[in-house]
Amino acid sequence: MIYAEDLTAGQEFTFGSMTLSEDEIVDFAKQWDPLRIHTDLAYAKEGPFGQVIASGIHTLAAYQRMMVDGFGYDIAHKAGRELRLNFRRPVLAGTTLHGRTRILEVTLRPARGDAVMTMFGEVLDSGDNVVLEIHMEGVILMRPAA
Repeated sequence: MIYAEDLTAGQEFTFGSMTLSEDEIVDFAKQWDPLRIHTDLAYAKEGPFGQVIASGIHTLAAYQRMMVDGFGYDIAHKAGRELRLNFRRPVLAGTTLHGRTRILEVTLRPARGDAVMTMFGEVLDSGDNVVLEIHMEGVILMRPAA
């Protein structure tokens, strides 16, 4: 288990990759973000990108999955606190994404047995273009007393 004391500002983590297919983009959007640019192939074909694009929420969900698979299962996570997003580029069907995150600050709160961790994450496409920037604050547990 990774506790607050194990993390320091400047640490970086990279994650594996995932490819978002057209079917996955449409299926996700139909349930969670049913804008036509995400769900209607004919409409999207006539739009500015020539095809459906992934919902920003889908891109964020992909980041979350890659992060958890990369190291999140091992973090003594308590709660999220703040999330700011900057969508930089559209994610087209067939795009392979990968992610990374950097710890900006860890503020220990011994009286509470936890810490506030601030991170900056990015989702990148196969050309290493940033498609999503993520500024996050979360609360993680400190190591339990022996």
